[in-house]
Amino acid sequence: MDFGEILSKAWKTIWKHKILWLFGILAGCGAAQGGGASGGGNAVYSGTQQGNFGGSSPFSPGMENRMLNFFQKLSEVPVVVWVLIAIFLIILVIVLSLLAMMLGSLGTAGVIKGASMADRTDPGDKPLSLGQIFKAVKPYFWKVFLFQIGIRLAASLITLLLLIPIMLLMVCTCCFGLFLLIPVGWFIDLMVYFTLIAILEEDKDMIAGIQRAWQLITRHLGKVVVLFLILAVGQFVLGVLFSLPFLALPIPILINLAVTGFESFGVGLIISIILFILGMPVFVLLTGILKAYILTSWTLTYRRLLLEEELQPVTLNDGLDEDSEVDPD
Repeated sequence: MDFGEILSKAWKTIWKHKILWLFGILAGCGAAQGGGASGGGNAVYSGTQQGNFGGSSPFSPGMENRMLNFFQKLSEVPVVVWVLIAIFLIILVIVLSLLAMMLGSLGTAGVIKGASMADRTDPGDKPLSLGQIFKAVKPYFWKVFLFQIGIRLAASLITLLLLIPIMLLMVCTCCFGLFLLIPVGWFIDLMVYFTLIAILEEDKDMIAGIQRAWQLITRHLGKVVVLFLILAVGQFVLGVLFSLPFLALPIPILINLAVTGFESFGVGLIISIILFILGMPVFVLLTGILKAYILTSWTLTYRRLLLEEELQPVTLNDGLDEDSEVDPD
């Protein structure tokens, strides 16, 4: 298998058929997501207040009274109201999670199906349209969506079952044992990729798709692992590069603090927020393109492996039955 041909063909495919960028952005909605929060605060001391940590409270008496009144009002809210709020938030999280998985399934299926369609077209053909890809994906959407839900439920169940053994492994090996889980995670990622491609490329159901993914990966394990390492390293490096500008967001705040003698950071905070708002669309676009490239590369790899198996010679029986006759014609 020609790795260079696959990698270059994947880039040419997503560059010509830029509609795959949109599906790549949607595919990121269904990925494992993490959240982070940052916050800041400052306390301004007047010349009459004590500056030692064992002195008076950093809050003014008026601020303390407002805080006490606020928490007192919260304590007066009936328990039923808190229960209803909790139920509403749980339902909202579930609905948003399902919506994100649906968009992610549509995006993943769109990139895989679009890459497969593009691989069948001639170089002079027009780029694929949104309608063409959506029409091709429509019959397979619910298969992909249910498979994504099944994967997440299975991952959650396995995590709960293996939580204690993993913790014991961490304690007994000083966390070095976790490195043994990395190949397992890689193999699971490969199985997920190839199962999704089997569903969309060969119209397999979920069980048959898993079986087909297992067959292709185990038969061509060396080739698949090499390509996986290439894509994993490239994805990690590009992901770090895409994230570097966000590390500079606190700089305006720090400059503002230094200029004002650590008494105010309002202007710096506003500048940081503006830079974040301007940078986030670029970050989403770049990560969507990267996601489209990864899925396209695996789709082309899958198709090349299928072609190799079709071209393998078929071994015939070495001998014929003694009573059989050979037709001289």
